[in-house]
Amino acid sequence: MTLLSSVFRSEAGRVTESGVDAVQSAVQPTAFEPAGVTTGRSDRVEARLSVVLVDDHQVVLEGLQRTLTRDGMDVVACFGDGDSAVAFLRTRPVDLVVVDLRLQNRSGLALVDAVHRMNPDIRIAILTSFEDAAAASAAVHAGAGGFLIKDTPVDELARRLRGVATGTLVIDSRVAGAVLRPEQRLLSGHELSILELVAEGLTNREIGARLHLSHYTVKDYLTRIMRKLGTRSRAETVARAVQQGLLLGLA
Repeated sequence: MTLLSSVFRSEAGRVTESGVDAVQSAVQPTAFEPAGVTTGRSDRVEARLSVVLVDDHQVVLEGLQRTLTRDGMDVVACFGDGDSAVAFLRTRPVDLVVVDLRLQNRSGLALVDAVHRMNPDIRIAILTSFEDAAAASAAVHAGAGGFLIKDTPVDELARRLRGVATGTLVIDSRVAGAVLRPEQRLLSGHELSILELVAEGLTNREIGARLHLSHYTVKDYLTRIMRKLGTRSRAETVARAVQQGLLLGLA
């Protein structure tokens, strides 16, 4: 199920925060124990992640708020425009800001730049309907840690946003070629996903369950990854990946 299809499954009430509409899910948040990645910002996953959402489509805000709340994140505010979001973030820093590429009074890229300059510790992810490689490159250079497409399945979307919040550069494979360095382009989007899970310490069976693949398929992918990186073990593969900047959250 994707983000847009999920918003029609249930209803959400609305509350007001800082003069703008915020969405309150009818679903109670569930406990979440993340499979931790050892990063420079690993403290972020020890408590509930605080999140601000910025999108000028209310239906998207409702669906995304519901998805992230179910995943154990704390959506503290939702905004339909960038100026209101910036004003809020000046007084209430959060772990993660998820922003649409196109907004009413300023572009998502301008918002990324403003938030990053104001507080570089806030992680930012662009979430858009457009497979815009140039925008993905511009977003990363402006300070975004993720560029994701709205048709991503909701469970996978939540997982990727957690990755952004913990310092991993997460780019949709459809636009990654414009952002990633030549070393990174050696690996497909699927191979990069598997590499991230190997770095988390998951077994082949656990990776297969996460990505809906057989553990034999995961093993084949891992063999190809090792061949491309010139490594012989999982530990050496992760170390080489960190050296080459493939796992930026671990660098």
